[in-house]
Amino acid sequence: MIPRLVVVSCLFLASSAQILHLTPGRILGFDYETKKGVYAEKPTPPKPWKDIRDCTKFGPSCYPVTPDAVVPPEQPSEDCLTLNIIRPKKEVPSPGFPILFWVHGGGYEFGSAVAYGYKGMADIYIPRDIIVVTIQYRLGVYGFFSTGDSRMPGNLGLFDMAEALKFIHTNAESFGGDPSRITVWGHSAGSAAVGQLILSPVTRDYIPRSIEMSGSAWASFAQGAAVANYSLELAQVLGCSGNIKDCMKQKSVDEIYKGIEKVHPDEMTAASPPKVSLIGLTNKEAALFTIKRVAPFMHKFGIDPADYPNWNRDRLITELKKIVQKVYTGDHLEEVLKEIIGYYVDRGEVKEFEFYINRYTEFLSDLLFVVPTLDGLLARRDAGWDIYAYSLEHYNDATWNKDVPKKLRGPAHGCEFPYIKGTHFVENIQEGEANAEEQVITEVFQQSFIEFVKIGAPSNDHEVWLDVGTDANIRYLLITPNPQMKQGFYNESTAFWHKIREYGFDIVQLLPTEKSSKEVKEEL
Repeated sequence: MIPRLVVVSCLFLASSAQILHLTPGRILGFDYETKKGVYAEKPTPPKPWKDIRDCTKFGPSCYPVTPDAVVPPEQPSEDCLTLNIIRPKKEVPSPGFPILFWVHGGGYEFGSAVAYGYKGMADIYIPRDIIVVTIQYRLGVYGFFSTGDSRMPGNLGLFDMAEALKFIHTNAESFGGDPSRITVWGHSAGSAAVGQLILSPVTRDYIPRSIEMSGSAWASFAQGAAVANYSLELAQVLGCSGNIKDCMKQKSVDEIYKGIEKVHPDEMTAASPPKVSLIGLTNKEAALFTIKRVAPFMHKFGIDPADYPNWNRDRLITELKKIVQKVYTGDHLEEVLKEIIGYYVDRGEVKEFEFYINRYTEFLSDLLFVVPTLDGLLARRDAGWDIYAYSLEHYNDATWNKDVPKKLRGPAHGCEFPYIKGTHFVENIQEGEANAEEQVITEVFQQSFIEFVKIGAPSNDHEVWLDVGTDANIRYLLITPNPQMKQGFYNESTAFWHKIREYGFDIVQLLPTEKSSKEVKEEL
């Protein structure tokens, strides 16, 4: 195991000078001309260096949960805690450029900075005088292994993010940034992590605002109610029982991977000063997993196209029961199942197989994304935060396989990426497939995000974007080729799952009801 844990810049570009003087030492970057970057221990700051450090290439990515999750050009290493600075090549204004700090997603199990590159973000944000920072953090067992006690409390991946954030805040003026205008931005698990960073007493003072896309700190995968059990099970498989921490540090990457193959399966809000957050969802989040079948090493939600015609009422009930019975530990299983079947199976007019597959996708979307997002939004709004919300209900048909029935398509998890990062989360949209509708969506996202980063409020040329308001019917921007402010942000599904909590167990957060919304880890 690599004992040295540091956070340093590994890619620096778009600078008016190729050599920067940071607190630890000097780094060498390169110019980019835009069209319009120890297991079981907390990270430590970089040790000072005397020579010029070459930061013209991306550093190695962190090991994902399984070798199958490595995406070229990623080259994993345990020595992976690096960050990348992408900044304008022009004179620095006073008090500096605002900073957009990107945290990648991947369920805390895969992903990297190199997977997203730098060109898309450089083309979008650098001409608008915004510095972009991308980071890496330890993943899976390396970043989130926990025994559930003080021996290995976990959350090392979050500490990696925190150290990177502190590094940027400390050195911002050295590379032309304004440390008082850092917007932390993430998608999926990266968004959930952003929600944790902006609440944590360790990092919240560095963050005046956040952009949180399709991921919430209130989700079960972010709070990790089952992490300790899975971690202890892995330790047992690897023969670690006494001093688990020392034993795990001696295991090789291959040994850990083989072990994983056998076992892998509000209070801080009140204490945190009010901030500004932009929070969004797509209308068909879980379609990325059910229909597109992305990241099968993380889940078993994917549906084989050959199996589509077999979906009917009985099949949907069977699949819903499998999930609920696996996670529900309350005393009212039969009552809960009856409620779920009534809402997701028997609600509305019964149609062909697409109806049942879409309801399965809706169920997973609500559990993993929608309801946790609303829980976090409501908790922070009630604590005095300024919140802006959006729902994306447009998608580019070019991102879908032509064999997928039209009724199963929609704005899946990550489909915003072409508009805000210049690249797609999974697929690449071919040149020439953009049109007038796509142009509107692009303008709404890019203009709104840029203004939010600069002044803390989103605005665009197509529709006035109001905050969520104080009413029970939450205001949000419905993003389509004809964007409009609406009220009732996923009210129906949120009300249903809040009603289910009356049975004493919160399936969304996998906690007894009395603990729900109160156990976002404060160990950060």
